[in-house]
Amino acid sequence: MIRKLLFTLSLIFVLPSVLWADDYMSDEIAFKGGEKATYYIYFNLGPIWIHAGNVHFSVKERTVKNESLFDLQLAGYSTKSFDRFYCIRDTYAVTVKKEGLLPLHYREVKHEDSYFSDNRYKFDWKENDKDSKVYFEFNKRGRKTYDTLSIQRGVYDLITSCYRIRSVDMTKVKKGQQIPFRLVLDKEIYNLTVKYCGEETIKLKNKKKYKALKFTPKLVTGDIFEDEDAMAIYVSNDENHVPLYIEAKIKVGYVKVMLNDVQNTKYPMSSVLAK
Repeated sequence: MIRKLLFTLSLIFVLPSVLWADDYMSDEIAFKGGEKATYYIYFNLGPIWIHAGNVHFSVKERTVKNESLFDLQLAGYSTKSFDRFYCIRDTYAVTVKKEGLLPLHYREVKHEDSYFSDNRYKFDWKENDKDSKVYFEFNKRGRKTYDTLSIQRGVYDLITSCYRIRSVDMTKVKKGQQIPFRLVLDKEIYNLTVKYCGEETIKLKNKKKYKALKFTPKLVTGDIFEDEDAMAIYVSNDENHVPLYIEAKIKVGYVKVMLNDVQNTKYPMSSVLAK
């Protein structure tokens, strides 16, 4: 149950990326090197809300052989109070081409109680899309395995998908529209969809009020979710499209993910409303 919940929390950050079908992408990337964001994760069990963990996103920009690259990283860890139940120290990182945000090298290192894994993906993009592949190296509990998967453009890893959401052109998306996207994770490709639900105003625990765009992904019901519409995702209604707030109802309670702070955005956070 715990592992499936952790997998779900990872997907929570990526589900907005359904807008990443290339037909919906803007010509301008909506983030820049030096941007940092921090999120708090809250878990509810009955009447009790627990600050379960923190997640830090960061962007670095560099040039290698005249090609501009982004290093994107997500670091997540449980709080000291939650460590008593389950200790999490996870890091996800990917290097992508600045042009087109194509992933090149992806790595996820997980320390979860006694469990350890170090998984790496190498993307090999070809001009002829049908020849593109991703090569996997999995190191789980000290045992290494390898695999290969054929992919096409429009298939992205977890972290690249998180950032591609930032560059969607919302003038091409209508309220009520269902949009498909594809995610590669653990040598499988997931075909997912999300619905754009319109504009709302939300207030977070950082005491700021935001103009937001709301989305609801279609979920797979089972051990975690009872309802396929049990999650809502909000992003800032400005040129940055920063993820602000995610709420999900699961079988054993609720999960909330809230933006605490974001720095060095490419554009002013015009979605923040005056107090």
